[in-house]
Amino acid sequence: MTAAMLVLEPIFEADLPLEIYAYRAGRNAQQAAVEVEELLFRGHPDVVDADPSRTTSGAFRIPTF
Repeated sequence: MTAAMLVLEPIFEADLPLEIYAYRAGRNAQQAAVEVEELLFRGHPDVVDADPSRTTSGAFRIPTF
């Protein structure tokens, strides 16, 4: 299992956009919430796709500008 993860994780990680926080090593729901607050503070009142109830890690996607 670990060997498969070591091979496959970099492949799938490269395909994920930077604004996705869920399912990524080193990223979590708290970091996504901080990013949302920073974007709102900078005047970006855009819609954010966030559903922390769907996964244990929180599924947050922060839009890029």
